[in-house]
Amino acid sequence: MRTKGFLFAIIVLSAILPGCRKKSGEELVLEQLDRVLEMKETYEGYFVQRVNALKSLATGTSGPIQEYDANKHIAEEYLTHSLDSAVAYLEKNLSIAESLHDSFRAEETDLMLVKLYAKAGYISDAENIAQRYSDDSIPEGLEYQYYEAMSTLYGELGAYSSSREFWVKRNHYLAALKEYIGDDTFEGCDILRTEAVAKGQDSLARAYAMKMLELSAPNSKEFASAAFFYQEGLEDQGERIQWLAKSAIADMMTATRDYASLNILAQELYNAGDFTRAFRYSADHCMRDAIYYNGKLRPWQVARFFPQVENKYEQLSKEQTRRLRTLSIVAVILVLLLGLTLFLIVKRQRVLSKTRKELEATKNAIEQRNDALEAINARLQALNGELSESNKVKQEYITLFLGYLSENISTARQYKNHVLKYIRRGNAEYLKDEIEAMPPIDEDIQEFYRMFDRTFVNLYPGFVDKFNALLAEGEAIVPKGDDILTPELRVFALIKLGIVDSSSIATLLHYSANTIYNYRAKVKNKAKGDRDSFEAAVKAIE
Repeated sequence: MRTKGFLFAIIVLSAILPGCRKKSGEELVLEQLDRVLEMKETYEGYFVQRVNALKSLATGTSGPIQEYDANKHIAEEYLTHSLDSAVAYLEKNLSIAESLHDSFRAEETDLMLVKLYAKAGYISDAENIAQRYSDDSIPEGLEYQYYEAMSTLYGELGAYSSSREFWVKRNHYLAALKEYIGDDTFEGCDILRTEAVAKGQDSLARAYAMKMLELSAPNSKEFASAAFFYQEGLEDQGERIQWLAKSAIADMMTATRDYASLNILAQELYNAGDFTRAFRYSADHCMRDAIYYNGKLRPWQVARFFPQVENKYEQLSKEQTRRLRTLSIVAVILVLLLGLTLFLIVKRQRVLSKTRKELEATKNAIEQRNDALEAINARLQALNGELSESNKVKQEYITLFLGYLSENISTARQYKNHVLKYIRRGNAEYLKDEIEAMPPIDEDIQEFYRMFDRTFVNLYPGFVDKFNALLAEGEAIVPKGDDILTPELRVFALIKLGIVDSSSIATLLHYSANTIYNYRAKVKNKAKGDRDSFEAAVKAIE
């Protein structure tokens, strides 16, 4: 039994401990990316709302210049979301510029198209437009846009060609571009990073990429680019995965469809053995987004990797199928064993059930005896409580009134000796004057009342409040001045003590029987409930 319990504990711990393991930064950021991908349609909705607002602005403009500016903003929104949409709005601007004979805006739109086509992989289209311009005829006021478009074009040409000529031209335009932008801006740091990469200065390139991160708003397009560039020079695979995931998160939150981060992240995860995520990212997102964007370069990049991860995923699926088949066989065997075990348990249960019924019958008989004993014990406790209360009252009053009687006896004895002394001396006349000068009997009665009140309230401290609770609202009886109880309260205090006869109460309180009757009737008329049960309720006050 101990061995089985030990094995069971090991199984339970092996199942629990992996869930208790602290997750790494890589796992946390990948889980965040998974949540963002689940909300992809939500971020797409935000993008559509933003673009629709710009489209409404373009429709409601008062002139072609305002429409041109609105179209330009819409095209900039679509640059990384939909190539066809971006081109469509830029072509609208070309038509507007031609209708206005505005060469500046036409040239500005051309340069935007050069950059857009180059980055999307439509190199021939970009070159056809770029051939209209040269370094000697740069449009005035568009120097920055010209150098940016040309550096982008030759950078893309250099990336897919063995010729050094394209890199030389790219570096030439980058150097020219630096004159129009500060080194402490996002674009300036990007240029310096690109130059550092060209020179093989990986540490310096990472430093500029970090500076770009610092200049970027969280989860913006700029942050996505900076995070992607920062991971390029990292040697640790876990760090690369983290930064690629952060870049992909920013891409998804900005509704970017033309991206590289998620595709490269899928490849890194494939190399790290996370084939499920790699396949899901490639099949569900990278390929679909690349086709949606309609660029030439990105679908080709995804297609190169996709068959590899798809084959691996199929192998895993087949392996899982084999495992499921094996588990199914094991499950069937376990079910059979379970059935046999249940049969034995049921058989054993019948024996236990019979024994249990016999034990329950014995238990019920014992419980009935216990209930009877408890009832008897409760009655005895109630009687003991009543006796204790009665004894307490008796002891209090016996002590009080013994003291009072003893004091009266002593006073009477002293007064007797005093009277005999004056009689023996023959001073009867003086004695008569002294007796007539004695205090009236009413003072003794008042002293009796005070003594009774103090004693009763000590025995029943809450009597007055509980008594008033039995009366209707506004009919409470409240003692005035130094009185502890009123005449009415004294009458019902005696009733509480068990003295219910009006004549006896009148004798004790030195009232007439009629007065006691009136007090009782008057108070009962103020009762909150049934007046006939009022005195019984007073007796029940604790």
